[in-house]
Amino acid sequence: MALTPAEKQKAYRVRKKAEAEVAQTKGKDIAVSLYRKPFSQWAENDANIGECDMYMALAGMEFPGFDDERDAQDYVIDLEAFGDIDIFGADHVEDAKGAIGRAELIISCMLDTVVTLANSVNEYKRSEIQARIKELEQSTEIDRAAAMKQAVKLNKILNQLDKPVRRPFPQWKVTGI
Repeated sequence: MALTPAEKQKAYRVRKKAEAEVAQTKGKDIAVSLYRKPFSQWAENDANIGECDMYMALAGMEFPGFDDERDAQDYVIDLEAFGDIDIFGADHVEDAKGAIGRAELIISCMLDTVVTLANSVNEYKRSEIQARIKELEQSTEIDRAAAMKQAVKLNKILNQLDKPVRRPFPQWKVTGI
């Protein structure tokens, strides 16, 4: 049986309300109301946090601690240098509260840093290898067989640099079901 106009309108409103609820929680930690113990208190006894300190020290950086519940904005170095730019995004600041918000922001920033640095190192290596290939092509001092063998090796290295790296790690944001 066909729906009446009133039933169609009611179904439309129910659908729109459900869509609005989903949009309201999009990008936000939907489980935040379930966390009772502050992350800073939990982190005191977590061995993984200590390992983070060690890894960052090996890289010559200091890992920010989670010994209090201050927000991410309180840790930004030279916040005034960013001017009026919304560095966290309006939605993210609401979600990034306390030590757990700082931890999530650190993960995001570190991932962005890793990707950016990996791209730079990759571009550097590619440009240097391509320069060596060009030198081999133009060289008259090396015999052709040795030059070809070296060029094949260099092209294999370029092929390896074309491949993405996959490093699995656990999900850290709970944004929707």
